Amino acid sequence: MRPNQFFTGLDTSHSIQWLTDKSQTYCSEEYIAQQIDECDGRQDLRVFYYQQSCALSMKLLRSLYLRGDSIESLRPVYLQARERLRLLEESINACGMEKGKMDIINPVQVGLLLSLGHALGESRDEIGRNTRAMSVGYDLFIDRLLSVYDATRPLADDIDHKPVYKNLYAVFDAPPEKRPGMIARYLDQWEKLLLKNKIPGQRYPVTEKLQKWWDGFWCYPAAAVVAALNIDDSGFINHEFYPTDLMLACAQYRGEPVILEPPAEPALPEPPKRSPKRKPAPELLAPWQPMFERMAATLPKSLQASLWNALVEWLNEEWEEQTLEAGGFLCAFSAAQWEMELLQNYRRLALLHVDWKDDESALSFCEAIARTLGIEESFSPDPVTLNRPERVWEVLYTFHQWLAPHGYRLIAPLTEEDAYYALAVKTKDADTLITALEQARLKVKTFNENQPF
Repeated sequence: MRPNQFFTGLDTSHSIQWLTDKSQTYCSEEYIAQQIDECDGRQDLRVFYYQQSCALSMKLLRSLYLRGDSIESLRPVYLQARERLRLLEESINACGMEKGKMDIINPVQVGLLLSLGHALGESRDEIGRNTRAMSVGYDLFIDRLLSVYDATRPLADDIDHKPVYKNLYAVFDAPPEKRPGMIARYLDQWEKLLLKNKIPGQRYPVTEKLQKWWDGFWCYPAAAVVAALNIDDSGFINHEFYPTDLMLACAQYRGEPVILEPPAEPALPEPPKRSPKRKPAPELLAPWQPMFERMAATLPKSLQASLWNALVEWLNEEWEEQTLEAGGFLCAFSAAQWEMELLQNYRRLALLHVDWKDDESALSFCEAIARTLGIEESFSPDPVTLNRPERVWEVLYTFHQWLAPHGYRLIAPLTEEDAYYALAVKTKDADTLITALEQARLKVKTFNENQPF
């Protein structure tokens, strides 16, 4: 087993054998044909099983690296993974599923695959050829990384799991001389993220039951960025969370630093030019119409009307109570945003609504609110600096402080839910909205400087 601070002598032979067997089974033509036959000829199952085979093949590479296998001994498994990725690509094209999301775009798994390709001396063209089955448009970090090998690859609008990968993403646009320091700092951050259990696909702590399935802790995404951009890693080559021997093998193929063109900022989608006719308010909603107008004021007029109609429809179809109290109105307002796909289709949000411990969504929704307000600057605090137990409140307070110079305040109505609401309002209008919320018998968190949490 490769040396690490977490385990010594861990027996992973069972998981390695299971991964080997299953990855082979799922790409077997006989097995796939049988599954298709049992499911009335569903050809899309071919895509599913090739995808499963690829995912397990990539996980197998991680397990073998953890076990201590030499880089060269990983070549046969790497070539198997490469072949399975190409079978997956062919099946995706045959089934017309090019826009589907394949479950193989985890940055940890992709990171090892790319780094290992470099270490084994694969050309950049070959490495790019291996990535065509990896879904486009779902994760800006993955798309930007793979665009190094395929400049025509479309880019997603945002980074998936942004708190984890945004600082690593920043390396793409940094001058070559600053990149090594940024990677070194990110490796330090990786340990903190790992110990806080923030890294998708890298569960920690590892329970005794799952130890035999553990496949390491190394920061393969950083290694992949180093390999892709030809970054000098001599200053951090021995970092505990860096796959040292893998990257020493990469170094012999390193060329000049790769400079990328900065991606165009995705435009905020245009709202409909014409406002739909507003539906009549149900009796229980009528008293809340003035509150709706205040809360939706940050949206364009046509989207305000669409949101109102979605709210009316949701209440008519979903609300079973005879009355609509303040907490219910906030819940309905939030649900209406999702019903009309305000964030998905228009990249806007008026009311933030998150679970009490979902700080990752809180960060993302704050960014959406900032876009809605038309603020060009990006709200992107470093997640490692958010250390308080009240993580969501800390995000909201940080956003409140960030909004102030732009002429806005953040207001958080409190309900009895295990969830938080918040919305931005112009500073000059804040007191009016706070008064209206309090008259509706809601307590309001205003993030006073002396009581931020």
